[in-house]
Amino acid sequence: MKMIKILALCALVGSGAMADDTLAKNMSQMESGLSSVQKGFLYNAPALIKSGVSDIHSANALFHNVDETKKFLPKDKQHMSNIAFNASKRIDSASDEMLKALDKKQFSKAHQSYSEIVNACTACHAVVRGW
Repeated sequence: MKMIKILALCALVGSGAMADDTLAKNMSQMESGLSSVQKGFLYNAPALIKSGVSDIHSANALFHNVDETKKFLPKDKQHMSNIAFNASKRIDSASDEMLKALDKKQFSKAHQSYSEIVNACTACHAVVRGW
């Protein structure tokens, strides 16, 4: 019986560590994507922008389920998982708009979409970090 309790505790602690690792990996990928997008605008490199958007989309998929999003939030913030979920939807929408604008060579409009992505990220971080 004692062994079962120890194994259950290890599994619980291990899953929390995996969630932390997953979150760190995805946040790093989002940051890298945002950096690529920004560099793409600075160097007039649409391919770099599109590559960055691809990274953002891939990392942002982690937050496409409101219930799954909860496990990546601090315990005292989990009841606000809908904010992270909505920020995720805003990121997807803005990045899709950015790609459409790029295809039409509307670089100013595409850059506005970049700002919308950063604003969505900031909205989520404000909740999670208690800004």
